[in-house]
Amino acid sequence: MSFELLDSGSFFLFTCILYFLSDLSKKFGEVMGMNRYYYIYYIGMFFTFSGSIIMSMSPPVFEAHRILGYLFFASGLTFGLIASIIYWGWMIKET
Repeated sequence: MSFELLDSGSFFLFTCILYFLSDLSKKFGEVMGMNRYYYIYYIGMFFTFSGSIIMSMSPPVFEAHRILGYLFFASGLTFGLIASIIYWGWMIKET
């Protein structure tokens, strides 16, 4: 089993985590009357899923495709982090 396939699978699992956080944040935002920032999670899911597809579809010979897959994945996690800070940043202030 190649490492690219493991990378692709882990990228997909992070996409699932971002989906779970988007659903949870959507419900939390509706209760708190916040703006719809959970769309930022959807952008992050697009990038992490795209990184997963790039990693799984590219042959292992092309190093540029792997770097592009990692770049998409990092961008998706950055969007997820931004949305998480917007929705859940108050927890840090409370402690």
